[in-house]
Amino acid sequence: MTHYHGKNSFPSEFSDAEILHKVSEITSPQQQVCDRETQEDRLWEATPHIIWKAYADGWVTYLGQCWEEYTGVPAAAALGFGYLAQVHPEDRPRLLAKSRICEFPPPSYEIIFRLRTREGTYRWNLARATPANPESQEVLEWVGTYTDMDALQQTQVDPQAGSEFLPHQARSEANFKAEKLCEAGTLRDGGQDLHAIDLFTNQLSQRASNLGQLLQAIADATVEVIAGAEFCLVALLECDCSGLKLTAVGGTENFAGQTPHVQNKLLWKAFATGEPVLWRSECEDGLPAAACAAAIESGENGRLGVLAIGNGKDTKAIDGQAQQLLAVMGKQAAMAINSARAIEKLKKQEQLLDLQNELLIRQQEELENQGRRLQQQKLQLLEAAKLKSQFLGIMSHELRTPMNSIIGFSQLLLRQHKQLLSAQQKEMVGRILHNGKNLLVLINDILDLSKIESGHLKLQIEEFDLADLVMDVALEFRNQATEKDVVMSVSVCLQNQLILNDKLRLRQLLVNLVSNAVKFTHRGSICIEVRELNCDRLIITVQDTGIGICETDLPHIFDKFRQADQTTTRHYPGTGLGLAICASLVKMIHGTITADSQVKKGSTFRIEFPRKIHHKKLIS
Repeated sequence: MTHYHGKNSFPSEFSDAEILHKVSEITSPQQQVCDRETQEDRLWEATPHIIWKAYADGWVTYLGQCWEEYTGVPAAAALGFGYLAQVHPEDRPRLLAKSRICEFPPPSYEIIFRLRTREGTYRWNLARATPANPESQEVLEWVGTYTDMDALQQTQVDPQAGSEFLPHQARSEANFKAEKLCEAGTLRDGGQDLHAIDLFTNQLSQRASNLGQLLQAIADATVEVIAGAEFCLVALLECDCSGLKLTAVGGTENFAGQTPHVQNKLLWKAFATGEPVLWRSECEDGLPAAACAAAIESGENGRLGVLAIGNGKDTKAIDGQAQQLLAVMGKQAAMAINSARAIEKLKKQEQLLDLQNELLIRQQEELENQGRRLQQQKLQLLEAAKLKSQFLGIMSHELRTPMNSIIGFSQLLLRQHKQLLSAQQKEMVGRILHNGKNLLVLINDILDLSKIESGHLKLQIEEFDLADLVMDVALEFRNQATEKDVVMSVSVCLQNQLILNDKLRLRQLLVNLVSNAVKFTHRGSICIEVRELNCDRLIITVQDTGIGICETDLPHIFDKFRQADQTTTRHYPGTGLGLAICASLVKMIHGTITADSQVKKGSTFRIEFPRKIHHKKLIS
């Protein structure tokens, strides 16, 4: 079934059989006037129906969608006793008392009250309700409707217009007067209960942020608002669900030594059944004369514990009215406890986040300090490297000048004074010349490295014949290879032998690679191959059958001052700068160098570089 409110429609969650009365039945059963039927039909078509369900104490468990459309308050916020905030203050006790009918079997009821709309004005509504369990001897739950009567009531301004409503209005007013006379006690109790619930809720809201204080406030407030209660117990379920733990006591001066009995007889039963339990004792020593317990229960989290009250002297101090009121307070306490637990959980999460943020801030500060230290160390290393390069450059330059003189005079002695020198003297001069040349090579390597690191080494681009350059280098080492009985071969396969590059640096690259091949090859062959990869790229391969390089040393062969044999008694002298210089020079000419090697099988070095180097590349 679909109900209409203004321009909006919504599906009802109740069937037609569950709607208490048709709208037309709300009017007086007297004979209707024919000329008023059309007007009344239009008024009732515009009348909204608010469907609701509530417990016997007035605690609302369901409100239809039309509630929010009519009052502007979300249904979730109006559940429980929240709906009373929209009821006129003068009508609240009367409306609450109607739901607490003590007749058996419980009859249906109707009552007119004022309900606040979303515009903030109060309009008259007719509340009609019937027990949801008519077969039971007591009301467990009401189901009913709220119907706006204000539009019909306005027709009373015209005596000819509201004839049908007047008898109903008169009957309602008469019934209300009779109810006030016959049920004055019930209304008074209802008003007191509402006041007690308001007082209880206000006291709980003041301790909502601290669970321990809230539990004590629940116990104290319960003793305060329920007249016959001398003490109050709040017992919550253990974390492992093994039992109930007494967490707060109100009126402790009246509760000495009664805990075990009350807990065993009362608390467990109320918690297990979920129903309020009333208990009286006539003459047992040390026991309360009357006691009552109700479950602390919420729809979202289930049963949290038990709320119990007692009186040590008067067996009639706690009655059914107090029992119902305690049950309501148990539900209110459940909501407050859930809120306090949520707040405490949120606070713990906030504290954890604060600790995490503080830790992150400390870590960030430490990282920033480490970054500053690393930056400072980097600057110091760069400065040290710069000073080292300058020192090596100066020392290499200073050493090369006298070494050139030693080599020159040795060559002069050997050429011009052979007849004046004995065989032993010639051998000594030859050793001086040989060692001088070796020392000059080492000095030149150090000088070249210092120039590369300092950025003072510049390329001199020119066009030259690559085949001639390779042959010249091979011929330079031919005698050394022949002395070691090593075969050296050269293979050049180029369509165009002219290239645009730095001839001096490319020669230095070849000299370093070929000299290494001759130094570390004692038998077998050395092969130098030049070929084109494509029209723009060339590759030079130097392959030998020498001692090879260990697999663990291969990744480090282009490092500075790195040799496979780092001992002072190594068989192959040198500074370990040759391949490092090769790697730097290849990078300068925009090429790459790679190496493959196997121990006792030989090594292969490949240099790939462009045929032409443009000046704009050098600038970049």
